[in-house]
Amino acid sequence: MVFKLLTYRDQENDLRAGLLVGEDVYDVARITSCADHVRVSRILEDWRTLSSALQSAAEAPPADCAIGPLSTLKLGAPLDPVGAIFCAAANFKDHMFAMARKLGQAPEPDPREHDVKPYHFLKPARQALTGPDAVVKLPTYAQKVDWEAELVAVIGSAARNVPVASALDHVAGYAVGNDLSVRDRVYMKRPNVPEASLFKTDFLGMKGFDQSCPLGPWIVPASAISDPQRLSIKLWLDDDLMQDSNTSNMVFSVAEQIAYLSERVTLLPGDIVMTGTPAGTGAEQDRFLSPGQTVRAWIEQIGELRTTLA
Repeated sequence: MVFKLLTYRDQENDLRAGLLVGEDVYDVARITSCADHVRVSRILEDWRTLSSALQSAAEAPPADCAIGPLSTLKLGAPLDPVGAIFCAAANFKDHMFAMARKLGQAPEPDPREHDVKPYHFLKPARQALTGPDAVVKLPTYAQKVDWEAELVAVIGSAARNVPVASALDHVAGYAVGNDLSVRDRVYMKRPNVPEASLFKTDFLGMKGFDQSCPLGPWIVPASAISDPQRLSIKLWLDDDLMQDSNTSNMVFSVAEQIAYLSERVTLLPGDIVMTGTPAGTGAEQDRFLSPGQTVRAWIEQIGELRTTLA
């Protein structure tokens, strides 16, 4: 039985870690008899031990730890608090080709042919993170806000200078993410700054606004996903299918990204790696988000993350 790790709100509206088995949720801290395990972030700190215990609980769910059906609960972001949020840029081949067509340019050469490495930026974790079914207020300073469905790797053990071959051993599980992004040109290309300047792009304005990182609806253990590079990924804007691709279209695999990041900084339990988005973004077609719209990001074997804009 595959379990999912989530965060739910109890009757006092406090956030607690839950184990989803089928359609029912069980309280993790009660299962483990450890008050620290009220938070998923604390569970990840001892993931290699606890993952086996949680799998055993999923095989024979303890009735005295039952909370109720999933349909009756309000969920929060599965990580509370989250660690660092690392986001991959330009990491899907189909997205790169689509943007080149939009700009009337020849497609960029394969990064591997020129020894180009993965590229990541950071989002401010506490401010950017929000959970499933969140109502996200669009930033008042922007007119063009975009969607980006992404596979998210959740780190479960410290990773420093790890090789590609063993990088996935440090992943506790996977979730669905949406890298909401401002596309107004004044943030992508700051005016009155030389074109060759290292400071031409305002990444905080583009990527770091409040609630710019919806995450959820839960974490599926890595052991339940045989190959993260063979997952269908889709996104709907209201009822319109906008993104329809597969993680096989990544330029740099999840393992390659984790290995590269670990050369620069120690990845810690509770950190997440957003691994890039495929073709079908609003920037490719000059279509952007408006208040009242709903975005649904879905990844095979994981689930659907719903976000409403305000």
